[in-house]
Formats: sequence, structure tokens, C-alpha cells
Amino acid sequence: MTDPEKRNSFVHLHLHSEYSLLDGGNRVDKLVHRVKELGMDAVAITDHGNMHAAIQFYNIARKQGIKPILGVEAYVAPGDRRDRTYTGVADGGFHLVMLAETLKGWENLLYLCSEAYLSGFYFKPRMDREILEKHSEGIIVINGHLGSEIAHHLVKYEQSRDQMHWDNAVKVCDWHRETFKGSEKGPGFYLELQHHIGLQNSINPHVIKLAREQNLPLVCDNDSHFLLEEDYDAHDTLICISTGKVKNDPDRMHYPTELYVKSPEEMESIFHSDEYNNEEMGDAGREAMANTVAIADRCDVELPIGANHAPVVIVKAPAKSKLPKHNAKKYEGDLTAWFKDFCTNFELDPANDPDLDQASLKEECDKTLRMLCEAGMVWRYGPDIMEHVHEHIEGVEGTAEAREQAADPDGFDKWARLNRELKILADKLISAYFLIVWDFVNWGRQRGIPSLARGSGVGTMTGFVLGLSNACPVHYGLLFERFTDPDRTEYPDIDIDLCQDGRGEVINYVRDKYGHVAQIITFGTLKARAAIRDVARVLEMPLADADKLAKLVPEELKMTLDKALEQEPDLKDWYERDNLVKRVIDTGRTFEGQARHSSVHAAGVIVATRPLHEVVPLYKASGGGENEIITQWDGPTCEMMGLLKMDFLGLRTLSVIERAKSIIRSCFSDEQIWEAVGKEKKKGADHPLDLERLKFNDRNVFGMFQRGDTTGVFQFESGGMRKLLNAMKPDRLEDLIAANALFRPGPMDLIPDYNRRKHGEEQVPKVHPIVDKFTAETYGVMVYQEQVMQIVHELGGIPLRSAYSLIKAISKKKEKIINAERPKFVEGAVSQGLEAKKAEELFELILKFAGYGFNKSHSTGYAIVAYQTAYLKTYFPSQYMAAFLSFESQAQKVSDWIPYLEDCKRLKIIDPKSGDVLRAGVDVLAPDVNKSFPDFGVVYEEDEAHRPETGQIMFGLKAIKGAGAKAIEAIVNERDIGPDAEQPERKTFSSMFDFCERVPSNAVNKATIEALVKAGAFDNIHGRDNRAAMVATIDQAVSAGQSVAADRAAGQGALFGFGGDEPAQTAQPEIVLANVEPWAEAETLKQEKETLGFYVSSHPMEEWNHWVRAFTHNRVGDLKNLAQDKRVIVAAMVQSCRTIIVRNGRSAGQKMGILTVEDSTGTADAVMFANVFQQFGHLLEDDMPKFFMGRLDHSRGDAQIIVDRLVPVDGHPLEQGTVQVMVRPSKLNGTAIERLDAAKSILQAPIDASDLSLGKSPRPVEVIVETPESWVLVEAKGVGKVTLRPELVKQLSHELGEDSVRLAGGVSVELNKEDPRRKQYAKA
Repeated sequence: MTDPEKRNSFVHLHLHSEYSLLDGGNRVDKLVHRVKELGMDAVAITDHGNMHAAIQFYNIARKQGIKPILGVEAYVAPGDRRDRTYTGVADGGFHLVMLAETLKGWENLLYLCSEAYLSGFYFKPRMDREILEKHSEGIIVINGHLGSEIAHHLVKYEQSRDQMHWDNAVKVCDWHRETFKGSEKGPGFYLELQHHIGLQNSINPHVIKLAREQNLPLVCDNDSHFLLEEDYDAHDTLICISTGKVKNDPDRMHYPTELYVKSPEEMESIFHSDEYNNEEMGDAGREAMANTVAIADRCDVELPIGANHAPVVIVKAPAKSKLPKHNAKKYEGDLTAWFKDFCTNFELDPANDPDLDQASLKEECDKTLRMLCEAGMVWRYGPDIMEHVHEHIEGVEGTAEAREQAADPDGFDKWARLNRELKILADKLISAYFLIVWDFVNWGRQRGIPSLARGSGVGTMTGFVLGLSNACPVHYGLLFERFTDPDRTEYPDIDIDLCQDGRGEVINYVRDKYGHVAQIITFGTLKARAAIRDVARVLEMPLADADKLAKLVPEELKMTLDKALEQEPDLKDWYERDNLVKRVIDTGRTFEGQARHSSVHAAGVIVATRPLHEVVPLYKASGGGENEIITQWDGPTCEMMGLLKMDFLGLRTLSVIERAKSIIRSCFSDEQIWEAVGKEKKKGADHPLDLERLKFNDRNVFGMFQRGDTTGVFQFESGGMRKLLNAMKPDRLEDLIAANALFRPGPMDLIPDYNRRKHGEEQVPKVHPIVDKFTAETYGVMVYQEQVMQIVHELGGIPLRSAYSLIKAISKKKEKIINAERPKFVEGAVSQGLEAKKAEELFELILKFAGYGFNKSHSTGYAIVAYQTAYLKTYFPSQYMAAFLSFESQAQKVSDWIPYLEDCKRLKIIDPKSGDVLRAGVDVLAPDVNKSFPDFGVVYEEDEAHRPETGQIMFGLKAIKGAGAKAIEAIVNERDIGPDAEQPERKTFSSMFDFCERVPSNAVNKATIEALVKAGAFDNIHGRDNRAAMVATIDQAVSAGQSVAADRAAGQGALFGFGGDEPAQTAQPEIVLANVEPWAEAETLKQEKETLGFYVSSHPMEEWNHWVRAFTHNRVGDLKNLAQDKRVIVAAMVQSCRTIIVRNGRSAGQKMGILTVEDSTGTADAVMFANVFQQFGHLLEDDMPKFFMGRLDHSRGDAQIIVDRLVPVDGHPLEQGTVQVMVRPSKLNGTAIERLDAAKSILQAPIDASDLSLGKSPRPVEVIVETPESWVLVEAKGVGKVTLRPELVKQLSHELGEDSVRLAGGVSVELNKEDPRRKQYAKA
């Protein structure tokens, strides 16, 4: 430890943290700890061009008793920062260290660093002299190190001794001294000395001479980029990661080895030495050292953390008496229509003028928010709610007594809750924030762009009645404290899910209206696996080894390399015996966890009514658009600095719902819509498509949940969730809320308890009346964090705010907070009559549940959306699935959404009143240029009635690979509207030539037409068998179409006397397609699969049906109905194969395969463990179908085949046995004798004696004849043993009909020897 005098001899003023991304290696926390360890009491961070680290550094340093000096190493353009002319000389700008001496200096740095990105970016974020001259107050600058403008001229002077370069350096000094005048405490401009590289050392004497001649002060520094001297190699690796180089590249960049955080003693050994303190230089070194301390003493910035920058708005609204009334005749009792109209009367404008009376603006915002909320109460609860309005506030003295006198306690509670929320929002100055959120949500709603709050925002009455959220917090027991409360210092944020289609429009609306809007930066960190991969590349470790090494790191949250070495024996073993592995891991440990790169938060936005650069530095990515402004701080930091954040999230389900409602309206009249849900239209009744006003008690909807028929239902479509629903049999929304919360690792263990208690199979345990009250709806199971908060509050006497802090502490394992609250809870519980021991036990239970308890507000909001989607699927299944497929086909991989087509075939269309199934299954028709819509839709035959149980889903043209959105739009517009949009006329295409003549060739090219042909979109015009001919005709058809278009453009019709207005009436020539050989069936299907992603007109398995059914009748679609662990043989094609490296056990390092297999009935997963994959994996190299043999596993919800053997489709999955030939005279129309003779001839065909391969040995034959009473075994005279082969089965099936051949008594051979089930499952 150094003595006090030396401790204060030096301060680092030029230093880079991890936020000089992949250039600085100093993690902020480790840096501050090291500075303190070295005895220094102040330090600066000056990252390259940015202030990413400023607030984090400020907080950590102050907490450790270290003075934070806030700064930046800026880039200054040699001319105008907006000039992007390449010169080759400092185009990225000269370096300039800038430190905030005062709060004004800090504010100027915010502006300068923002402007550097927003208007000066060229290679680097550049300022220029123009803005530096205007924003220099309160800033100390340091110039003279390599990269700076002064050093640029002094290097040239050192190399040439040309006086011009010296004079240029003098001019630069003059400008800096004049611009940065300093303060009464000292100068604002210093010349810098560094000592660690030859070129810098060579100009140091010139720097000192310049300082003496110009009477300028000196300062020294070390430009520290990494923490410890021994970290050089790790930092060098970091630079290689940044530049994409490897260690052994001789031409790569190398930093000096001295750029670490040196101690005061080390700096003294340089700058107190004779080299910098002599007759020629005077005490230059000592002066430079002393000035580091002097500057640190002068820099005194107290940041306004926790300041209020909540936006304020100007409200424009008519007098209350002029607002529309809900009982006006024009609304016919439709409260949604009334509330929508009511909201259009309010207009918000940003209050950008700082001279406006802020108090008056705030008061107006509070008043407007209440007015809107009161109208929203009528919308949500009906006009009668106004009979119970009062001014009492929930939780305030006297309210409980008033409630006892209330005529309707439930209505009283709703108003008390609203009153409390509005008071808190007003007191916290965020009424305007709610109004802004309401404004853009309302703007979207008026334009058919739905939205929904998620997370804690669902738990607000204000949000509910404004239409921001969908759940009544009083009814569902949602806590406002999850959102905010009077004691919480940080501001809340509202996360809004927006219809995916309209999200961009809403964001643009907010940006255009409020102006001061920015997206939020995020930082990716070098996590354990990523660190290994990055370092391994730099050290040139073989890719396979690097991949294997990275995958040995467990995939867990907060995993570190140290933890991985402790937990993974194979990793530790490799680390200890392989020097390269040891070096990779040790290097990764050095910078693991530090920031690696920046990106943009997917949804986070800051909105303010003042220029953002006054509060937060701004950023723009290279190449970013004019409006793509981003904060330099992450979301929590922005909130800490008093800015309000909101998340604009895109939720595809909201788009699906909106699209489904649109398709429903296009298919049915309003009367038909009412009829479809089994209701009668009458005044005041909620419209069937007004999903905001659904009652969650529809037995048909819950019937769908109970069956697990939830494909396409939000949050409930996975196999595991469907299995949960089958067991739970939900019959109320509270069950769906609980299912949403329980279906996660940890809480899943509680699902059986919940189900047994719900069904009366197990008694709900009694703990204490308070505990029992709050867990009653979940049958004594603590499911939600809100339940824990309420129990801790009411039983333990702990305020809800502290209860919220407790559950957060439990989830983050903060023992200090937990232990502080424990005795309080026990004491409070004892006072409520619980024994101390029981109270301790209950607290332990709370610790367990709170660790994985779920946010009930979030779960409730999403359960309601799930119910809405299930409602639409129940009553309008075709329309809903068409909407669902439209979005899934655009957002997911083909393999992910194609299974939904099979699910459509299992749709149940019910009678809305009886629940009886009217129709089972809806086909998804192949695309058709004359019928398809751009998206999936529902079509009807010409004479078919439009009802929910009629119609078919038509494949959307946009889902065809190679068919762009603009091309599809052009096709549909020409077909449905024609050339004159003012006089639309639908006219189908009569041929490919007609298509090419009418659709502009600049919109639809040859590749698009070819994709349409291969997808079958022209089959109804030219026939499926003519696809090859159609493809061959494309060039001719396109050329003909272009000629017709050219003639039309040139007015040829008028030229030949037909007149300019009417088309020439000429006989259409016969359409002749190219004469080419048709594609084979396999080629037709292959092309179909490539363009559609699935087979629609047939399936490659069809040609193998007879052969497959000789061995098994199991089909992929049937697997879900078979028992757990049942042995199965299934013939299927491999749709996809995902290989995984096994991490543990005896197969560690080997590959296993997760396959998706399909036949014409559906898809399923097939799992090939390492031993099976090694034995049979080579069979996956071709596209032919396979026999999959194994056992069924339902443990993950959906049926999976645990494969133990794979056989090519033309092979034999079963050996030995007897070939049975089945004859059914009743199906042979009196030709049984002739057919038997033909079959006998087929069976007597000579056997190829040389073919003795596995499974093809001759087998005995039995002929079995069906009679009305029984099956009769007939001696097969003259027929010996036969070789079972595909051609034989096909010939027999042709003569005797389907399912006329089967192998009886066959056994499965060559199961894996290691498999203990080998003997058990020997018999098929």
C-alpha cells in the first residue's frame, strides 16, 4: 500500500473502458476496484467518441468513494463535420480528450457527443470547430497525444524539421486556448505527455517546448486500454477480435504493452525522472503529474440522477357538455362505437415551449385523464357504473367505512381503485405520460391498428378503462404496485403490444408528432460461449474443436467460464491436459462479461417533450436513416436519468385477430355473423366481433381448450400445453391464467396438484385464513407474485412496496434484503395468530414460490388474448386459420408452419347452440391465379351458401417461394379490378398468354411465372399434367404479352380502324403450349415442394402405399392416439434434420439427430440418439422415404418416435413371417376366380435364387378369403415360397384391391445390441 502523499500524486485522465467497444479492455467495476486498490481517489473514463459508460461509471465510482471524472476522447473533423469528402488525412477526425469540469460542461458534452453521431459521422462520430466554439463552456480539453491534431503537426515537424509544421501546431494551440478558456479555477486547455511508444516519446520534447513558448500547462497520462500489465495478451486478442485478425498475422495492428492502469508510483518513475525534469525541460514531468490531480480536483459534476423529465402535453378538447353521450340514438347502445367517437374529440400537442406555465399544463393533463377515464368506466362497465361514482381513495382512512355503506361494493371498489391511481399519477407528474400512450393507442385504434399493454401495465385500472389493457384489475386481483406506487423513485414504463402490420405507422406517428423520440441502445456482452468462440478463432483453434469446446459450457443463465469449469468435468479435463484449450479459456476469462457490441432495443423508445440531447447523449448507427436516432445509454440508465420509456412491441397475434375479423366480415353479412355465434342481434347487445367486450364464460370456447384443440391459439398451441389442458379441463378464465403461469420450468411441478384439487381428487390444504383467501382461486397453490405480495402484506404487515422489493430480491437471491424482511414477516404473522414456527415455515414456502412466481398481470392479459383467439377459432374456424396461416407463412420457416395445414383438416365446425359437430376438417386448396388472394383466404363455390361450416381455405399467393408481394399485388389487381380502378371489373385469366398480356411484365417476371406454374397456380387453366409444357412456354407467352402491351401503348387498335376507346373484337387464337415431355410424378412433386414448401396435389408416399401397408398401418397422423412406449413402424419422409452434439455421458462429443418426419397425414418428431445416429445416419443422405422403427414417447406433449432402427422404404422392416394374400370377393364384382388365377400367376413367378439379402429371403404364402361370416384360410396349391418385394405387392394389389397383402408374424431384426429393449421388442 502506498503512503498518503504518493496516493494523490497522479490521476488517470485519459482511459478507455469496455465501452470503447472491442478496443478498451477495462470493465467498469474492475477498473474502479483497481483504482481504489492503487490508492488513487479519482479517475476519468474517456471512451472513443461515446459516453456509454458515463452513468454506470459515475454510480459505481461514487459508491466506492472514488471521484468520477466524466469525459470522452472525441474525434474532431479537420474541416466541416458534415463534409464527407475523402482526403486520406484524418478523415475520421483528430483525437481530443474532453473532461466535464462543471454541470454546464456535462450538458455541452451531451450535445457535442450527440451531434457527432447525428450530423458528423464519417468513419467516426466527428465534432468540428464550429460546434466546439459554441459549446465549450465548462469543458477541459487535453491535446498532444498521437492521433491528436497537435501531435499530427509535431510528428511532421519531427520528421522534416519544416517550420511550417511547427507554425501549424502553434495555430492549433491558439485556437484551443481561445476556445476553451477555462474558469477561475484554472485553464481549459492542456498539452499532453505520454511515454510508451517511440513516436510519442520522440515528440514529447516538442510538446514541452510548445507549452513553454505558448505558456500552456502540461498534463501526462497513459492512455490506459487494459487493467493489468499481464492483461496485455488478452487485450491483444480483443483487438484481433475487433479487427477480424488472427494472432499470427504479421501485418496486424499491435498496441503498446504499456497501456495498462499504472499506479502513481509507476507514473512517477517516468515523469519524476530526469528524462522529464532537467535543465532543458525544467520540471515538466512533475508539473504534468501535479496537473492530473489539479484537474481532478476542479472537475466537480453532480449529475441530476432521479430528475423529472416526464413529458407534458397541451390538451385540446371541447366543453364537457359538447362531448357525445353514450345514450345518443345513433350509437344504438353500442358503447364501443360511442367511446371510440368520444375519444376523437381530444387532441394532444407536445408542450415544447419552455415558457409555458407548467403547473397549468399539468393540471389540465390531470383533468383530461380523469375525464377520459370516467368515459372509459362507462365503456367497460356500462352506464350504471356512474351511479356509484365517489371520491374515496383505495387504502386511505375512511374508505373501508364508506364501502360498508355502499349499495354496490364491487362498483365502489372500482371507483376507489381508479381514484387512487389517478392521484398517484398526478402526484408523480406522469398523467401526461398516460395521455401520450392513450394518444397513440387511440390513433391506432381509430385506424384499425389494435394494441395491448403487457406486463405490469395490465394491472392498472387507468389502463383498462382507457383501452390500453384488457383486464379489470379489481376483478382479477391485479396490483397497481407492480406498475408503480408513491414511494418508488424510478418511473414506470408501459410496454405496448401493437398489431404487427401497423407498428411502424404508430411509431412514425409518435415520432412525427412529439419529435423528441429515440430508440434505445443495448449492449451485447462477451458471454462464456461467445468468448470461447472469439478467442478460439483468433488463436486458430480448429473449428470443430472450438465448436465442441464452446458446447461444453452449460446453457444456463449467468453462466461463466469459472462456473463451467466447476460444473462440467469434461471441460475441466480438457482444460487441464491441453495447453491451447487452457489459453483459450484463460484469455476468455479476462474480458468475459464485458460489452462487445451495441445494437438497438427491438421495441424500447424514449419519448420526451424537450430536446433529448439535454438529458441523454444520442447515437446513430453508421448508415442509419434520418429518424433512426438512438440513445447512447440503455433503458434502465435512461429511466434513472428521469426519462420515461415505453416499449413498442409487435405482437403477431393482434394482427391475426384483426385479419380474421376482416375475413369474417368479407365472408358474412352482419346477420350471418350474429347467427354464427348463436345469438340474436338486438339493441345494446355486444357485437360478436367486439372482442373487448367478450364474456369469458362460453362453454363452446372452453370445450376447445378442454380438448386441447388449440392449434393457432395464442400461448396454448404447443404439445406440452395441450397436454396440460387435457388434464386440467379449464372451465373459467382463471384456469387459463394459471395455466399460462404454471407452464414453465419449476412451476410445472405444481400442475398435478392444481389439477387434482380442481377436480376434487385432493383436498385444498388450509394454512391460515389470509393465505387461504389469496390462494383460493388457484386451489391453494401459490402461482403468482401478486399472491406472495398480498400474503406478505396482509399476514406479515409488510407494505406492498416492500413486498414487491422482497419478491424481486428473492428472484435475484439478495440475502441481505430477504433476511431483513424475514423477522418483520414472522412478527406480523404471529400477531395475526400464526405460531412462530409455522410463520417461519410459511416464509420458507414463500421463498420457494416467489423465486418462480409469475406476474399475474402479464398472464391475465395474455390469457384474455388466448381466449379471444380461441373464440374466433371456435365460431369462425376457416376464417381464423386463414388469417393465422397468412402471418405464420410470412414469419416462420416452412417446416414450422406447414403442420398447420394438416391441423386444418382436423378443424371441428360446431353448431353454436348445441355444440354438435357440423363438419370435421377443412381443406387448404392449392394456389390458383384465378381464385387465390395475396394472403390465405376462404373461398366458396358459386352456388355454395356462406356459412361457417362451408367453404375452403385457399392458399395465399404470397406464400409461394419466388413470388414477391409487389408481383402478387399486380396479379390480383389486374384480375379483380382491371386497368380502370374507378370502374373495377373482375375478369379471370383464360390462359398463360392472357395472363402475360394483362399483367405488366415489369411487375411479374419470368421467375415469378415459373414459381406460379410449379406451385400449381395454373393447373385449373392448363391442367396439372402440363406443368412442364407451361414452363417451356413462359418465354413465348411473355414475349407475346410484351408485344401486345407495346401495341396497346402505341395505339395500334386505333391505327387499324378499331377506334381508340373500344378494344378490337378479334377471334382469340387457339392457345398452344410447347410440346415437351411431361414431368415424372416425382419431379412434379419435387417442384411443388420447392415452391410451396409442402405437397398439395399428391404426396411422394402415395406410390409406396401398397408396400408400406404390407408391414404397418400406422401413419404419422395416428401417432398421437397411440399409447406411451408402444412399438411402432412408420413409413415417412424426412422433412428436416437437426444434429446436436451430445455434451454428457458416454456419448459426449457424438452427434444425435432430431428429425421432423412427414407423410400425407401430418408431421412428427423422430429422435435418433447417438448410437442410432451413428449406425443409421448415413441413410438420411437421400430424399427417399424410410421405415422408422422405435417406441412412442408423449412426455413432451406431441408424439415423438424414439428411433432404434431405420430401413430404406424399399427394404424390409420385418424379417421372417408369412405372406398373407387377402381376397375379398364382395369387392371384386364377380371376378374373384379370374383375379385369384392372376394372383396365382404372380405368386408363381420364379424367384431370383441369387437374391439372399437381408429381409428378401423367400417366405411361405397363405391365401385368406373373406366370407360373410368369417375369414377362411385356403390352401395355396402350386404356390411355394415367395420373395416379398414392392413390385410383387403392387401387382397383387392391382388384381385384388387395396390391403390385399400383408406380412404376418414378422419380427424386427438388428436392433441395437446396446439397447436393453432388444429382446422385449423382438416381436412386431
